[in-house]
Amino acid sequence: MEDWVQGQKDLNEGVKMFDWGRWISKGIGVWPLAPNDYLFAVTFSYFTIVMILEFVDLYTCLGNFEKVIDNLTENLAFVHIYVRTLMLRVHIDELRYVITESLNDYKVSAFRNSIEIKIFMSHINKGKLFAKVVLTFIAMTEITWYLQPLTTPASPIESDNETVQFLLPYHFYVFYEMNGFLSYVLTYLSHGPHVVISGFGHMTSDCFLIILVFHLSGRLAVLAERINTLKEEPEIYKIKLKSIIKEHMRLLKMGENIREAFATALLAYLLNGTILLCIIGYQILVNFMTGPNSDLMQYFIFIFATYFIITVFCIVSERLITESNKVTEAFWNSEWYTMEREYVNDIIFCISRSQKSLALQAGKFAFFGNGTLTEVTKTAMGYLSVLRNFLIVN
Repeated sequence: MEDWVQGQKDLNEGVKMFDWGRWISKGIGVWPLAPNDYLFAVTFSYFTIVMILEFVDLYTCLGNFEKVIDNLTENLAFVHIYVRTLMLRVHIDELRYVITESLNDYKVSAFRNSIEIKIFMSHINKGKLFAKVVLTFIAMTEITWYLQPLTTPASPIESDNETVQFLLPYHFYVFYEMNGFLSYVLTYLSHGPHVVISGFGHMTSDCFLIILVFHLSGRLAVLAERINTLKEEPEIYKIKLKSIIKEHMRLLKMGENIREAFATALLAYLLNGTILLCIIGYQILVNFMTGPNSDLMQYFIFIFATYFIITVFCIVSERLITESNKVTEAFWNSEWYTMEREYVNDIIFCISRSQKSLALQAGKFAFFGNGTLTEVTKTAMGYLSVLRNFLIVN
């Protein structure tokens, strides 16, 4: 009895992981269990406007290759956040289903014994730690980006009056002239909501992805444990097998919904991340050729951030692959060939279905895994070798 009481306490602590996603997602109106369409329309409209201003600034820079590269470095980073925020609303039904199913698992009645709870909570605790690190990193990156102009010495503009250059946090096109400190401060503050909206969109997407994948991997681990105990109680395996097959189908459906909900967002980041690594590599080359300056550290931080997020996707995808493979192995080792034909067919179906491992997918093109980082780096370096020709010509 004490084990069950302690188990429920552990589960109550584990479910708090979903509170983080609820608090953040409510800030932009995309909490799947209670979406706020009005708030989302307002925040996303603002996001759309500033993205248009980013592209207008890009258009005005077309005559200057270096300015185009500088704009794209920031522009592409926001494009993937924009897409991922939009996908949260587009796939809100899939996310609602998965979150609802997940919340039902935080009751002792969802487990057969305390061992299963310990197995499940080991995954949840890892997920909570991983989510804390990622969310903290994103928050610090967003805030640092916004405050960077305040810590960067302003340089004079070459003109007769030698006016001071006002630095803004983003490359949003300004339709008016900032001819005074007041207009500069107001313009700077007008960029402030973008920190919150883009930050919440980025954090919500990553938070949902991490907590749902670690939750699913924990349930898969519990399922594998149940399958492994089938041969230990042959007299009741028929009863247990029915519930195992039902649970397996439920988890597969949850996995498919997770994959579908994040496929477009992950494709956007994979493409943008590859191009960003190429562009940042080009800027580092230019920086070394013109003489290293303070921007060099910023570029290395940018590369680290890009690799870090891609690594997050690879880690959570590999976790799903590993746990789903363990379920397949457990079915194989369950001595299914000694069971009645009716149940043999069911297990063969489960084994066949498990051959397609659960994994995060970028659109319909590629799965995330241990080899993704290598492929992204190789592709980015290929693009960089082409872009480097512009540097040689100039």
